Formats: sequence, C-alpha cells, structure tokens
Amino acid sequence: MKTYSLSLQYRLAAIALLLVGVVLYPLGARASENGASQISGTTNTGPTSPATCALPFTDVQTSDYFYEGVFNLFCRGAIGGYPDNTFRPGNNTTRGQLAKIEVLAKGWELVDPATPSFSDVVRDNPFYQYIETALVHNVLGGYTDGTFRPTAEVTRSQLAKVVVSAEGWPLVTPGSPTFSDVPSGSTFYSYVETAVAHGVLSGYTDGMFRPGNAATRGQIAKIVYLATAPQMTAEEAETIRIINERRAAMGIGTLRIDPAMNAAARRHSFDIGPQQLCQHTGTDGTTPWDRLAQAGYGGWGAGEVVACNYVTPLDAVDGWWDSPGHYAVLTDPAVNDIGCGWWINSEGYGWQTCDTGISVR
Repeated sequence: MKTYSLSLQYRLAAIALLLVGVVLYPLGARASENGASQISGTTNTGPTSPATCALPFTDVQTSDYFYEGVFNLFCRGAIGGYPDNTFRPGNNTTRGQLAKIEVLAKGWELVDPATPSFSDVVRDNPFYQYIETALVHNVLGGYTDGTFRPTAEVTRSQLAKVVVSAEGWPLVTPGSPTFSDVPSGSTFYSYVETAVAHGVLSGYTDGMFRPGNAATRGQIAKIVYLATAPQMTAEEAETIRIINERRAAMGIGTLRIDPAMNAAARRHSFDIGPQQLCQHTGTDGTTPWDRLAQAGYGGWGAGEVVACNYVTPLDAVDGWWDSPGHYAVLTDPAVNDIGCGWWINSEGYGWQTCDTGISVR
C-alpha cells in the first residue's frame, strides 16, 4: 500500500490525537491565529441507506439520461409525478409547470401579489405564485397582449432562455453558431449558446438543436438539475483530484464527482466554518446523511471527512491520509461517488468537507 507522510513541520507540531469511536481528531501545525488545524471523519454504520429519499416512478430507470435530474429534483421537492407512480418523462411541459419547477429548484421565496400581472393567471390558479415569482426574478415574462399562456408548451429554445436567466449567466455570443438551425440572428441564439457553454444542454447527432421542439419532462429535469448544481471552486476540484490520484495509484477506482454531494458538502463547510466548529452535526442538527438526502443525492451516503483551518487542498488531504480513520473513508474500494465543499475565511484558511457514497450506475 502506498502511504503519504506529512511534512516535517506537521510532525514537529502535532501535539495530540483524540479518538472517539470511529472519529479521529488530530491537531496539526497549519493554523491561523484562531487555533490549530483539525480533521474529523465519520462513517455510516446503519443498516439502511441514510439517503432517505426513494424515487417512486416505475418509468424512470437508473440507465436513463435524465435519471439523476429526476431523482435530484424530486428529492428536493422541485418536481413530482402522477398518482399511478409514473413520471412520464416523454410528456411535454407547459409554461406554468416550468415556472413551478424552476422556482422550486432555485429555492426562491414565493410572492403572492394582490393584483395579478397577467390576465390569464388569476390568483386561484395553482401556478399563480410560481409564475409571479418567476416574473420577479426576470425568468419568465408574458406576451404583448397581457397574457402569460400558462398551458402553452415550452420549447427547447425557451427552456434555454429560462435556465440562463435564472442562473444569471453572462450571455455568450460566438461568431459561429454551434447548431445549424440556431443562427446568430435567432432570438434565442445567445441563450442557447450560453447554455451550451455551461454544459447544461446539447443538440442532436445531426448537428441540429431543434429549437422549436417541445421540451419534455425528462429533458427539463436533466437541464434544470445541471444548471442549479453548484459549480465547483478550484479548491474543491483540486481536493478531489488529489484524492482520485492517490486512489488510482493504489489500484482502486477513482470517484465520480456528484453535484448533489458537492452541494451537501459545501453546505456543511459554510455552516461550521464561520462558527469555528469542526464536527459532522450541522448547527441545525442535521447529520451528513440528512444533508445528502436533502441535496437530492440518489445513492447511499458512506462516509464524511472534515478538515478545519487548512490552507490548501494538499494540506487537508495529507491530514486525512495520515489518519487511519479518514484514510479508510477515502480509500474505501466500495464507494464510487464523492463531493467536496470549501469555506474560506478572510485569512485564507479553509473548512473542507468531503462526502463519499455508493450509487448504482
């Protein structure tokens, strides 16, 4: 087995090891004025999956291209199915339905104005608050005749505009179009190109985008999921790169980056970091497995490691690698997913969380 030792500075300054159950807390040399660096790790020992969300749809399989999108949005409460336990991924989607999906996926607070903005969406319409909220965020608008047309089907080009507007991405306007049927003079040209640049949608094998085609529920689930997944920072990506590099050197599989796990890990780092805490329980009482389920992770949460007050990804990974408990979490050959999140204070010291899991792919 290949091992990785810490620097001489770390060895000279390490002053204590506190072992509690399967959680190991070593104190290290890399510290700010607020205290020494620490690491903490935990594993799931329960008999059942800690990711408590179960997908009920009989027509959504793990092999489907939209599976992760459906699972994530369903577990976050942003999308639902039908009473017969189907999702009907090939069905088209209306403008009212898309407003609801996008608003819930973004987590925006609903607005409920006394006076409707559109003549055909009155206050007792089930999509009223979602449409009004989308309007406030400049994601969906109406037509010149004062209508919204909530039952009209959403096209692929309209979906591109909604997603790009919701994320606030600067528009990309390349000199040459990516798709032959979305020329530079098209109304939706910049929105389609921006969505492509961010990797949230693509075209067909014949080089076409088919902007006027209706967007299906499966397509929308995938695209909204990819758009709302947090983009990794350089520190987060480097942390995972180092872990995967070391796993590869050991002859065990590298881990797939899961956006939902990234979101759960980042949530925890942003929670405990500002409080100068180094623990697995969130200040709201959540466990790692709670956070994974709430983020929409579709697999089994296996382990979590936390590093506190480290400067670089290498510092944090070295700290984990030198501790048997954390090393076991990160080198478990059974896990195949990972997500990491960083919070960095004003002095440049970071709080790092990495979650590992097992999913069927």
